[in-house]
Amino acid sequence: MSQVLGVMDPTAQDVVSDRYGKKLFLGKTAILFLEAILAKRKNVAEIAEHLRSNSWLQRWIELESIDQSSLNRRLNRLPTETLRDAYENLVEQLAKDFRFPDAVRSLGRVIAVDSTSITIGRSRGAWAYQQTNKNAVKMHTCLRLGENKSDLPTATVLSTATVPDLDQEVLEHLVGEKGTTHLLDRGYIRYEQFLTWNQQGIFFVARLKAGNQLKVLQQHPVAAGHGIERDEEVEVKHPKTGETERFRLVTYTFKDEKGKSHRVRALTNRWDLAASEVAQAYRYRWRIEVFFKQMKQRLHLDHIYSAKPRAVWNQIYLNLIAYVLCEYARKHTAPHQSFGRMMATFNLYRMKPWDDFVQALHPEGLRTSKGRRKKGGRPRIHPKRHPKRRLLFY
Repeated sequence: MSQVLGVMDPTAQDVVSDRYGKKLFLGKTAILFLEAILAKRKNVAEIAEHLRSNSWLQRWIELESIDQSSLNRRLNRLPTETLRDAYENLVEQLAKDFRFPDAVRSLGRVIAVDSTSITIGRSRGAWAYQQTNKNAVKMHTCLRLGENKSDLPTATVLSTATVPDLDQEVLEHLVGEKGTTHLLDRGYIRYEQFLTWNQQGIFFVARLKAGNQLKVLQQHPVAAGHGIERDEEVEVKHPKTGETERFRLVTYTFKDEKGKSHRVRALTNRWDLAASEVAQAYRYRWRIEVFFKQMKQRLHLDHIYSAKPRAVWNQIYLNLIAYVLCEYARKHTAPHQSFGRMMATFNLYRMKPWDDFVQALHPEGLRTSKGRRKKGGRPRIHPKRHPKRRLLFY
């Protein structure tokens, strides 16, 4: 645990929020909550009890005990801007050795954009009211796709759940990198926005809804295979000014894990790619859904310790910091492992020496036997028959 959180300074203090503090300063508070996120602790009472019962944690942060009410207050008083800056600095450091997978290099830089909702308490979370019996906030994320399933959340906007994905202020913060292909789902359909991005040199691949009808200007031949049905040149019209521009519409089908067929209509301004590459590019968008799943299942993002606005924003940034730290550890210990598999192993070894954890990530080195070997001779003509048995249980 201390190896993953080693970059965090337990002596760090904030000039404003720690001005009247006695012992629970910025660095110590951040480490306690980061440890709680990685260990999936249920509440602040469990965090306080864990500190009292673990001498290694006491020695590390130089704090023997703390009351759970103090943890609640400190989470709400942490400077959100400081946590955001710490998260962005860690992302910048990790991005230095960030590479793109071979399959994506032909597409150039690829970014998936989407959001996920996080439910908070009914009584104290009324400030984030979404609908009857539900209060929630949103984490709008820009995820850069890399090699070996290494994905990096390079930009994030936090909001109440009533803020739509197409909010102009949100889009300006997440989408705007020229020469980068942005992967968007059906929640980002706005024709005037597509025209603006095209004029600004911002590439995108966006899935259209079944009801979105566009004027077909020209059809291009498609190669057999890859499930490509159509490759068309279409006209997109600004709903207010009447301005029009040409875009590309690729239609393809694929089957999910259950064997069910799905039809996808992907609108793009990437004219340099083959139709199969456009289809493959949109398939990469699914990785942001996996990222949200890992954040909620592996890093406890769906469990909010405090429903106060500032505390919610602070915890989300602490979750993002935890993800970047774990991703850094994964890239330097077991880049072949998926993030989920690495975190499952980490949870088993988090209280054990670091070398044991690293060795567990490479189990193939522990094998001393070649296993059962097949004997030579004539092959069996008839299949082996098993004896019939009568088993009863009362």
